[in-house]
Amino acid sequence: MVIAILGGGSWGSALAVHLASRGERVRVWEFFDAQAREMQETRACKLLPGVVLSENIFVSSRMEEVLQDSEVVMLVVPSDKVEGTIKNAAPLLIDQSVIICSKGFSKDGLLLSDVVLAEVEGEVYCLYGPTHAEEVGRGLFSGIVLAGSGKKREELQAMLHSESFKVDVTDDIIGVQVCATLKNVLAVFVGVLDGMQLGDNAKAYVMTKGLEEIKELGMKWGAKAETFSGLAGVGDMIVTCTSLHSRNRFVGQEVGKGRKLQDVLQGMTMVAEGVSAVQIAVKLQERFDVSMPLIFGLYEILFEGRDPQDVLKGL
Repeated sequence: MVIAILGGGSWGSALAVHLASRGERVRVWEFFDAQAREMQETRACKLLPGVVLSENIFVSSRMEEVLQDSEVVMLVVPSDKVEGTIKNAAPLLIDQSVIICSKGFSKDGLLLSDVVLAEVEGEVYCLYGPTHAEEVGRGLFSGIVLAGSGKKREELQAMLHSESFKVDVTDDIIGVQVCATLKNVLAVFVGVLDGMQLGDNAKAYVMTKGLEEIKELGMKWGAKAETFSGLAGVGDMIVTCTSLHSRNRFVGQEVGKGRKLQDVLQGMTMVAEGVSAVQIAVKLQERFDVSMPLIFGLYEILFEGRDPQDVLKGL
């Protein structure tokens, strides 16, 4: 099978390594030409130190080279680049299944699945869960969720599943997207608490109450309750809120230490999706008429300079 991965960052590269290890032919599209050529020549992604890109992984900045004869397309660009990327790819697609691996909403607060469905003819799925690229790229044990209800779901599950990369399936494509996006917001909040050394009890409170807020929003949107207690929900929340690999937690931690948000973001080479997600979440709170005081509290911390301890005390 020929699998096209749109996005040559850490997660796209980790997925390429995993799929190539299963004997699949993988092509990776990297936006920056110099970086694509470097990856192709050195067989390495600088965002995944020590991970080797095997010979059955081809990297190019020319989208037509990557999509030609592909049977599956995996979308692994930052969430704010999904719409533009799929619009550029659409004329080169026939009816390939598209698996969205980007975690976020559109700038208008739409589900990425809806954005992609408007552009392609094939089936659309989402692939989310507690899977840091640094660990998947090294072949460490992980579990993830493939969401969608198309006819090719079992075939795609088999393509991805291995002894060290377990793949659950669900038809709750709404719930997994709400979880995948808003757990990043909680990770930023947990990072703030870490930066201020406010203790483990406060972090447990934020994670528990924050997941309740996410679930309430998701249920209003049409999600299923069980999704929030599974790998795509509590599982992804745990790893994103607690891992040293988490860029969202890192951003919050630096803000908690007193650094300005923009200074932290400008010094990063990868995207912290939780920062844009919290801005969209505030608008979703009004759209779905739900109360999300904890998530709104983080918005106030990041963009209005409110003291995190005041936010906690006011909950």
